Amino acid sequence: MNRSMNGPMNDGSFLSARDISFRWRQDQPLLEDISLDVARGQTLAILGPNGAGKTTLLSILSGRLSPRAGSISLNRRSLNSYSARERSQLIAFLPQLEKLAFNYRVMDFVLMGRTPRMEVLALPGLEDEEAALQALSLCKLDSFSMRNIGELSGGEFQLVRIARCLAQGASILILDEPASMLDPAHSRHIADVLASLADSGITIIYTTHDIELGLFLGGEALILSGGMIQWSGPAEGLHNTEILTRTYGISFSNKEIPSAF
Repeated sequence: MNRSMNGPMNDGSFLSARDISFRWRQDQPLLEDISLDVARGQTLAILGPNGAGKTTLLSILSGRLSPRAGSISLNRRSLNSYSARERSQLIAFLPQLEKLAFNYRVMDFVLMGRTPRMEVLALPGLEDEEAALQALSLCKLDSFSMRNIGELSGGEFQLVRIARCLAQGASILILDEPASMLDPAHSRHIADVLASLADSGITIIYTTHDIELGLFLGGEALILSGGMIQWSGPAEGLHNTEILTRTYGISFSNKEIPSAF
């Protein structure tokens, strides 16, 4: 079920990629001539087979990785002209996997998202604590602040990680597989959180293998395969079985089945 078709809240592009190419090895191109535009407040789902370059593209769009060719602009300004601190105030990035060296308290972990907003060597202040608590509340984790990370399930930890991104106060969320490896209840919870953020005007760019998540969140979608964008358009186009069959090399058909979304 498609929740909504949220789209641009203003005219013009907010985050743009032009002719992006990337390769880890000279003889193995991973991305070739990728161009896209994301408007402020837009939701963009990026799908494609394993190894298609989805995570690499997110890393480039967030400024964590530089393309071998092409350019990225944010607010009509080259992304590489922003300092790391400036980028972190505008873009929050959720990696697909994360290993922690310590068993942090949830509140302390979420407060890490406030680092770009704090002076060097400063301790979190009242404003930072309020932002962290609000982020936990948005993820319906009010009662988790005093718990330790090691006590959490995978789905609970994923929500706490999203809360850390929210505490950052960024206007763009870039999320790599935000609902992967979760049970239906936690997947639906995360989908509802993302839907609420999209409705509030946050720009959300995410990768997923879950076609139903893309349909539920709506907005725009694109499919990467063979290092290139094979299709892009409104997310409702993910119903197109011909596109999916061509992308993944297996047969798709539309059937009504129970859904978490």
